[in-house]
Amino acid sequence: MRFPFKIVIASSLSLVSIVSYGQQKKEGTIQNEEFVTEKVRKIEVQPTMSRSFEALNEVPDYSKDHKVDYDFAIDKPQSLLLPSIKTNIIGPRTGEELKSLYGAKAKNSIKIGAGNYGHTLLNGHFGYNPTEKESRGIYINHDANSNGPTDNAFSSRSENEVKVYSQSLWSKALLKGALDYRRTATNFYGKESFPANTPEDAYGVHYDQLKFNGDIYSATEGKKFSYQAGTEFSSLSGNLAPKEWLFKNYVRSSYAISSGLALRVNGEAILSNFTSNTSTNRQFFRLQPSISYDVLPRLNLVAGLNAVQDDELRLYPNVHVRYRANDFIRLFAGLEGNTQFNSYHSSLQINPWLTQAVTLQNTQQKWMVSGGLMGSNERNVSYELKASYGEYTKMAFFTSSAADLSQFDITYSNTDVAISVLDLQANVKMSITDKIQSDLNVQYTNYANLGNLLYAYHRPNIQIALKNTIKVLPKFNVLPELYYLGGLYGFNPRTQKASTLDNILDINVKGEYAITEKFTTTLSANNILGKNYQRYLFYPTQGFNFTATLAYSF
Repeated sequence: MRFPFKIVIASSLSLVSIVSYGQQKKEGTIQNEEFVTEKVRKIEVQPTMSRSFEALNEVPDYSKDHKVDYDFAIDKPQSLLLPSIKTNIIGPRTGEELKSLYGAKAKNSIKIGAGNYGHTLLNGHFGYNPTEKESRGIYINHDANSNGPTDNAFSSRSENEVKVYSQSLWSKALLKGALDYRRTATNFYGKESFPANTPEDAYGVHYDQLKFNGDIYSATEGKKFSYQAGTEFSSLSGNLAPKEWLFKNYVRSSYAISSGLALRVNGEAILSNFTSNTSTNRQFFRLQPSISYDVLPRLNLVAGLNAVQDDELRLYPNVHVRYRANDFIRLFAGLEGNTQFNSYHSSLQINPWLTQAVTLQNTQQKWMVSGGLMGSNERNVSYELKASYGEYTKMAFFTSSAADLSQFDITYSNTDVAISVLDLQANVKMSITDKIQSDLNVQYTNYANLGNLLYAYHRPNIQIALKNTIKVLPKFNVLPELYYLGGLYGFNPRTQKASTLDNILDINVKGEYAITEKFTTTLSANNILGKNYQRYLFYPTQGFNFTATLAYSF
């Protein structure tokens, strides 16, 4: 199929939603919501060039008040994520919550911070409402360390971002748009040694990304047809050879045929070009039709098909069953398959030390069965227990490059051997008292039948996260956290041997104090044990580090 023809197909997906303009809905308003930058301390992948703040959650998401009926995540737990190049790690420090402990509403916020390892931080959000149905804003972020784990500028890093956005609520739709520029910079500091008099930027690498995205949501509460559609274009380049642009369109729709019976159709189209030693055009298309049927008042069945086209056409099942015994016991099970599009940019977000000669392939989930239970006593405890087992091909792993051990290749599992993955998860949230809240996440993953690989390199088999919030005084909170990763292996291509990486035990404590309703100060102590763990082979992380911040909201 020719490239221009696929562009037409991709563009048409985002236009499917236009037919919904004939639906009616009562008019709403966009409120001046409190601007809260939530602390999302994850074990999910983040660049581990150093321990650093994540960017703040810069834009209040008004679409959360206009959820369409195809979004049933409240009843159906999220499907277990497709194991992919997004290996899990203990994330770096996340953005401090930029809010008053009194919960005062504010559209504008600014935070400054500093710490050891030459850490500097500046976050800001400035927004306004031209009318009660419109919102405009700008977000800025600077986060840098002039020194790093090797105690010199060879391991410095920085992230800088500027984003402008707009949201408008019409009588029939909510429109959102944003233009974002981001630059990230690091160094290949995982080298065996640095020659004398080497310039500090000799091994530096930076990437510039420009991204536009626009989305439209139906505002048809109570109507039969609802939708969400959007488009995104991004361009990535840097001081090294690799470059990538990506054009993505998606649509999600739901039509209520009758009470308890609905047709859902989701679609996605991606066109991309990756240029390194050669230029490669890539295409990816997905169509997911399904039927949702309430067999009984407490029993729901979703059955459909997942059709994926990249270099070949693949058809997967998509079947999910949910049974609600009561609020505390909700059972779920599923059978599905999928293909994940792996881009150069998504790979860099996980590991910024890639070689220039990487190849990009899509991970195939041949099939996966999953099941579990979840529930809440609607007072102080909620939980989720889930398990999955499936087979995968072209699974991606990071392995050190033989040409330069400070850079990583992406190694894929053989297509003729399917890796089997067993994943067990337990998540519990508790309010022990009105002043103490805890969140425990435990995940065990076993990779078997690895084919050409001895280990699942740089993928942990056990992850534990324990996060707590303790309200010591009306204006003072303490947030102790503990994270653990075990079962990590790297691979040294020069010795042709696997390297066992130390298990990671990361203990952090943060204190936050509301000076006034508008001023908040925090002090964070991270990696209290002070060990330079290696999340990736030859790349130590920062030892004990701290940051003090002052935030003002208005």
